[in-house]
Amino acid sequence: MIKEEPTNKSIPPDILLRIFSYLPIPSLANVALVSRRFKVLVYDDEIWDEKLRIMLKNDTGALTAMFEGTGATGSLIDAKDKLYINNKPLNTLIPGMLTDPFEARARAKSTGLSKERFKTLYKQLIPYYVDLRDNNKESNKVLQDYGNQPEVCGQIINLLIGLGQCYVMEDWKELNEAVDALSQYFESAALHEFEIAYDARDVDSMRTFANALIMLNGGFICTQTYIQKHSIFYDNPFKPEDNFVESADDLTPFKKLMLLLTDDLKEQSNLISEIFPSKMDVFYLFVDRVFEDVVAEFVAHLLGKAIQMDVKIYLKTMSIVLDSTRKVIDVLTKDESLPEKIEKDRGVNLLFKLFLPFLDDYLYEESQYAERVTRRHIEEWNNRSATVVDLSARLTNQSRETFKRNYLNAFKKVISLPVDFVSTAATTIASPFQRSSSSISQKRSSTNSVSSTAPSTASSENTKDAAVQLEFARQELDMLQDHLSLEISLQLIHINKESERRVEQFIDIGFPGRMKADIQKTYEQIFTQLLKTLGTSHIQPGFESAMAQLSTFKPNPYNLSEDVPPLTELFELVHVADVIQQMVQLYYDEEITKHIDKLDFMNDVNKEKKAFERLLDDCVAQGMDRGIQVLLSQVEFILTHEQAKEDYNPPPNVFPELRPTKACEDTIQCLKANTSILAGAAEKGTMDLFFSEICRRFFEILCKHLKSQTVNEQGGFRYISDMNAYYNFISSLHQKDSTTYFLALKSLANIYIIDSASDIKSLIHDLERYHGLMRVEDLFEFAACRSDWPMIKRVVQKDMTDCSIM
Repeated sequence: MIKEEPTNKSIPPDILLRIFSYLPIPSLANVALVSRRFKVLVYDDEIWDEKLRIMLKNDTGALTAMFEGTGATGSLIDAKDKLYINNKPLNTLIPGMLTDPFEARARAKSTGLSKERFKTLYKQLIPYYVDLRDNNKESNKVLQDYGNQPEVCGQIINLLIGLGQCYVMEDWKELNEAVDALSQYFESAALHEFEIAYDARDVDSMRTFANALIMLNGGFICTQTYIQKHSIFYDNPFKPEDNFVESADDLTPFKKLMLLLTDDLKEQSNLISEIFPSKMDVFYLFVDRVFEDVVAEFVAHLLGKAIQMDVKIYLKTMSIVLDSTRKVIDVLTKDESLPEKIEKDRGVNLLFKLFLPFLDDYLYEESQYAERVTRRHIEEWNNRSATVVDLSARLTNQSRETFKRNYLNAFKKVISLPVDFVSTAATTIASPFQRSSSSISQKRSSTNSVSSTAPSTASSENTKDAAVQLEFARQELDMLQDHLSLEISLQLIHINKESERRVEQFIDIGFPGRMKADIQKTYEQIFTQLLKTLGTSHIQPGFESAMAQLSTFKPNPYNLSEDVPPLTELFELVHVADVIQQMVQLYYDEEITKHIDKLDFMNDVNKEKKAFERLLDDCVAQGMDRGIQVLLSQVEFILTHEQAKEDYNPPPNVFPELRPTKACEDTIQCLKANTSILAGAAEKGTMDLFFSEICRRFFEILCKHLKSQTVNEQGGFRYISDMNAYYNFISSLHQKDSTTYFLALKSLANIYIIDSASDIKSLIHDLERYHGLMRVEDLFEFAACRSDWPMIKRVVQKDMTDCSIM
């Protein structure tokens, strides 16, 4: 058997401290007498810091208040003040120690402050703690000394619970059981007294026993009792089934409930501030319980009943519920007269928890409703019975521009109205209008009837005025509509705006996280659906229908100088499309950009808006191109059928009038009547391109026509009159590049009134007169139209036929 040699190694001080922390307090005094080293460890703050931390874990405020400002909740080893014992610092109690772990700890800066604090608590509490050994709850020292002071009594029992967790006595298990029994007894008695005071509305007694229970264990059971005893949780005078009784919009019981809750919560704010300390946060707990148990349950049944009736009723109900509950939260967060208020973020959280179970379904229904109703309105308009258009009721260019401005000004006023006025205005504006040549007085009487249906309250006067202005302007502009409808477009925008305004209410609240993104996505989706439906289902088919009519158009030989009906419809269609585009732009600028960054080109709304504008531009461009073809076909038909041979080649001794021919006048009248319709229909750049294209193609047709005519000297003067008329008309279009072509034709006309062949030859070769726009070959073709061309041909073409060898 091997005998182990004894070692001089000692147990590390950290392990000893850990062991000492489990010893009862009387045993620690004996341990300090064992040796100087043990004394250093027993006096070390680490043991007493740990015991104070244990007591603070169960503390309800009394112990913290005792240590407030002294750093008791943290480690006291680094405290600046030294606590002297026997008038000497602790690190001088053991002089001459060798360098070892005990010496290092002995020379450390240990103030002894924690030990003194615990000692003070121990002396005060130990008589009450050991008195519980006989386990008599009703006659123990705590109740005898402080039974008539419930708050102090609760504080003492709380400190006893903390002291018992520090293992201060050897029989701590039995004593702690007695403390727990005393705590339960005191809690039951105090809660009973609190309930009696609650029933008697004795605020002072409620405050006393509430504070006693708070000092005992935090007062959770007291706050729950206070909340649960309120009658609103079990005696609500309003029921969800009481709504929608008188009408589909009847939410009077719900609104009354919200008013009742608002008044009740304001009253509770005053009561709770008098009964409970603000740190208990009882008012927020009460409001949270009201929203969870009363409002949420009521709203769930209310929305369930609404969705069974109709989706539109459901959406309006959701909007009213949100508005009403938000008003309640606004009162609780902003009313300065309330002694207890709720922070804004916590108010938003209450709404978030309330609407979270319903929000996904609501956003889906809102998006689907807007799309479904939009498509239904367009389908109904597309399937309408064809109406006979009285062309005499067409507007003049001047009145057309005036009414477009009036319409857009009125629309801008209506689009900015609140949601509750929007439906009224939209209904008023959307009244059916029978297109006919009714007199203005009839329109005004219709307007008066519209205004009589508007709300008569003072708050809706602006709505009524704007609606009347918009209705009158719309009726005048209805004369422009054959394939597109301003009324339908207006209705679609208002339907869209109602949906957007409802979703906007949720955006304004500022829900957090994923829900915020879902709400924003729905907001954007509703507007993009409007653009898609309006573009592909209304505007594009309208232009396609108009162009289909143009493709079957045949010129009327009996009415050549007037406007072309299908062409007029197409050009007026451009006006209507321009108004619709401006309406959408106004709606986008005034409403959508509140929650959309218009500079974010990656945003779905901005991308869809660009696509809508491209679609509209493409439709207008294709329509105008087809319109130019039809217009110039009509022009060519007029020139071919109305240009008499005698116009430019009259018989001898007949002197023609020095005025444009009928063919020229009818051609200009046709061009003027049809192009003037487009004034203000699009941007200046688009219109310049359109007029430039008309000028170019008309020049080609006119040149082809003139080359087929025979012109003598007398007819040349009338030829010049026609060219001057053509030039003046083209100049009125303000197309500088195109004007030079017709100025060249004016200069060319002089070759028909010159007698000398050599002068004609010189005139043909003077290309500067024609601004470089005509070749010599073209000029010879025009010269060949002279009636005496066979006689002068050799002289005029001499340079072209002669061959010289250098």
